[in-house]
Amino acid sequence: MCFKLDRTLLLLAILALSPDGFLVAQPLPESEADHDFRTPGFDNWVDAFEGAVGPDSAWEFPYGAPRPADLSAPEMKIVLSLRRLVMNGSLEELESLADQVGRRQDEMPIQMRFWLAYAQGKLHLNQACLSNLMILLEGDGGWIPLEIGQQAWVLTATADQLFLQGNRVQAAECYSRLATSPVNQLNLWGQYQLAGIDFLARDFEQSALKYQQVCEAGKSGTWREHSCAMAKIAGRLGKLGKGGRVHGTVASTNP
Repeated sequence: MCFKLDRTLLLLAILALSPDGFLVAQPLPESEADHDFRTPGFDNWVDAFEGAVGPDSAWEFPYGAPRPADLSAPEMKIVLSLRRLVMNGSLEELESLADQVGRRQDEMPIQMRFWLAYAQGKLHLNQACLSNLMILLEGDGGWIPLEIGQQAWVLTATADQLFLQGNRVQAAECYSRLATSPVNQLNLWGQYQLAGIDFLARDFEQSALKYQQVCEAGKSGTWREHSCAMAKIAGRLGKLGKGGRVHGTVASTNP
């Protein structure tokens, strides 16, 4: 498919890697407006995360089951049900449970809110997901009950959801913070997403540079392969000028 680099026709799909590992098409947000979401706890979470892990720390889904001491029996049942449905259940069952849990009026345990946000992300309930991520970020020491991979997901998903909600300035700020992290996996994700933002802004030289850095540093797989391909495309467009045409799609994934 061929797209003209014109704002009215720039319906480039974002290939978002869903939590269960499948690539799904998402429409690129059109609004440049900054919504009312704020991320006062984002830097605090990043600082705490960097203080707890080493540069080469790595993580992947599925995450471990919650510790029994942290939850009551009913809370544990809900958390394990959300986790099970995220991993193996139907989207209909997951949506029904997420809706029930989201209607709770009492204070929600951190691990339950994490799995609710994760489920909402998988269901593409982006606004609800972002709202719960913001609550997690604003909590005092909210990262403590979560394991390393879960903490990292909160950070990367917050930036991704901000972008999907049209908060591109805030998303870029979050990605920029991740791109300066000494933790390699966070750093590469920040660079990768900033490369996509530069591409959409038609700053092809900067986009190609960032994609190439990820291409050279990343591990083999969809993420690295896409970076290598986009580095070539952005490089060619940079030489041709902003009036060129691009084949394919810009990709955005969860690490």
